[in-house]
Amino acid sequence: MTYDEFKDELVEQVVRKSEWGLSPANVRFYDDGFTAADNEEEQEFIRNTNIRYHKTESEVLIGDFMTLDIGRQGGTASQCRFELKSLYNDFIAEGWEAVWKYVKTNIDVCNQITGAGVLQLMESYEAVKEKLIIRPLNFTNHKYNLKEAVYKKIGDIALVLYIVIYENDEQGLGTSKINKGIFEKWDRGIDEVWEAALTNTYVLAPPRMYILPLDRINPSYEKGAFMALGSKMKSFGKLSVPSVTTVKQVNGAIAMFYPGVKEKIASMAGGSYYVAFTSIHEAEIHCAGTIPPRNILRNLKSVDKKFGSEETLTKKVYFYNAENGKFDVLEL
Repeated sequence: MTYDEFKDELVEQVVRKSEWGLSPANVRFYDDGFTAADNEEEQEFIRNTNIRYHKTESEVLIGDFMTLDIGRQGGTASQCRFELKSLYNDFIAEGWEAVWKYVKTNIDVCNQITGAGVLQLMESYEAVKEKLIIRPLNFTNHKYNLKEAVYKKIGDIALVLYIVIYENDEQGLGTSKINKGIFEKWDRGIDEVWEAALTNTYVLAPPRMYILPLDRINPSYEKGAFMALGSKMKSFGKLSVPSVTTVKQVNGAIAMFYPGVKEKIASMAGGSYYVAFTSIHEAEIHCAGTIPPRNILRNLKSVDKKFGSEETLTKKVYFYNAENGKFDVLEL
């Protein structure tokens, strides 16, 4: 069966499975290249899907997808999303049963989430994996609160694993740290969990680079999208000091740890660079050779005094070595 024949068959069969409780209105197929210039909800779907599956921000859908809306009748809907090429590969390897097993497993997880709060499902990694995010904290200031937390440490920065409990316009973003006991029950490797959480964080808050301070004041969504597919931001002047953050500009320093970001900045900077995390919300980039690192450290300490410990991410200057790809504290 060809890929196109598989897609046609999938369309027909998925709505016939009455035991899944799906109507045609619950099922939608999106073709590769789909755009939605006049629909904000679908624009968000396209961006989030591209980031999650291809680590690329784009307004044009990359790949074919199927979505199933679970539990929309009179309640909160949960959406299952499937990459059709991946389903086709399962079909080629093991037949339709493998496809239906994978789809049904995801429907069951969506039903769980629809019928229960996320905290009730904490011990199920599959149920909560798309709710995991990473937040940056200063390790020294928070080390006692991190004793039972799951985190990675780079210098004096702790990248901490959280779960999103709620996100809405009224309450904002509510999160809670994942403790070691819950993490151990998942029986998953740290790298697998970390990759999923960083991808979720990227989806929630894509990275942005603002060349001038004024660029950060009420910017459009597209402004500063240096990691987006087809971005016109190719380089910046050696003496420029761009800031790296996220579209939300809250806890935006995490953008420096997204996949590919450090490498892309190096290509724009023309080589190695220093990083001054002026708060938990952003990082300033200084091209190597343009300013003595001790001057950067002096300025960083001055900023930390103004904003206090809760806003401080680090008291160190970091360095990205473009030759070997290493990122670490610069000993001064």
